[in-house]
Amino acid sequence: MDDKCFKAKKLKILIIGNSKGVFAKELQSQLVNKGRDVYLLDFAYLELYNSRYELNDRYAKKFAAYQRIPKLRMFFRMWFIADILKDFDLVNIHVGRWYYSFILHTLKKKKVVVSFYGSDFYRATNFSKKLLLPLLKIAKTITFTNPLTKKSFLGYYEDFHYKSHICRFGLGTLDYIDKHRDKDIAKIKNHLGYSTTKKIVTCGYNATKAQQHQKIIEQLIRLPKDFLQTIQFIFPMTYGDNQNRDRVESMLAKSDLDYIVLRDFLYDDDNAYIKLASDVMINMLETDSFSGSMQEFLYAKNRVITGSWLPYEVFDVEGIIYDKIDSIDNLGEKLQEVLKRQNVNLQKNVDVIYSLSSWKNNISNWIEAYAN
Repeated sequence: MDDKCFKAKKLKILIIGNSKGVFAKELQSQLVNKGRDVYLLDFAYLELYNSRYELNDRYAKKFAAYQRIPKLRMFFRMWFIADILKDFDLVNIHVGRWYYSFILHTLKKKKVVVSFYGSDFYRATNFSKKLLLPLLKIAKTITFTNPLTKKSFLGYYEDFHYKSHICRFGLGTLDYIDKHRDKDIAKIKNHLGYSTTKKIVTCGYNATKAQQHQKIIEQLIRLPKDFLQTIQFIFPMTYGDNQNRDRVESMLAKSDLDYIVLRDFLYDDDNAYIKLASDVMINMLETDSFSGSMQEFLYAKNRVITGSWLPYEVFDVEGIIYDKIDSIDNLGEKLQEVLKRQNVNLQKNVDVIYSLSSWKNNISNWIEAYAN
């Protein structure tokens, strides 16, 4: 492995993903810290960040002219990506999309690693999965964040066992949570503008419809008024679907809930603060793989309520303490039950999440995946 890693160190690596999210950015940072030459290309806007995190917007400016042409936009995006790829030896594609078939002739000349997050596979139609096959055939390695997603993938594509691997993303926020864990929570709440006298319940972690905010709110407003008066609800909606955020805010404005909608993107310390200031986190995603945000709330000793339909078997195997419901209709009852519990020891969650999701315990898997 050491020899392979040494060779991989010489490669010029391109990660194609979401530069606004944490996973691709943190992976780039961790690999650079290990001496790799890694660039990050934002799939949506074609902004290119080098190993010093400096922005090259040459392609982004060119592509901007085509952004308003719906039927041709993806074709031109792929055309520019093919041109960018010429300067790289290895490309790590985050979120497999069939559109990459447009540039297979270029990708075949590169070492290709395809990384599935989970929901990107689960939400794909059978038609899209079939169109994805040519990309998967040329990939040297295919990565997944947990065994269940890998199993589901191999249940559909039976021929890729030999190149399918588990590569979890580490969570840099864990280090920031540890940095501030012993701070006065009241001071953290004051900094965030939260109530210092009420229980803090965080609902979801982004502004996408998949978070099912509206269904969550429908259940919350049915709770007894005296119970609701003891709670402030936080809706982190700093990225995702702005139209959905507007709909959720409109719904909240008509309710009697004490709520805060977080709109500005949170970095480092503040991202850790919203986890530490929270008592309960509600995660009712339609589909998911290995929710990073939920793990951060668990690490900050939140009591977490989530859907039993989500593939979190790895948490069960490791003994994570959290609550499941079979339907959102049961949310109100479960929330009351959870908040009545006293003196729950959640230290095991801290230990397990660090073991599963610290970068210290995960970066070597990525280095090996690139070296295969």
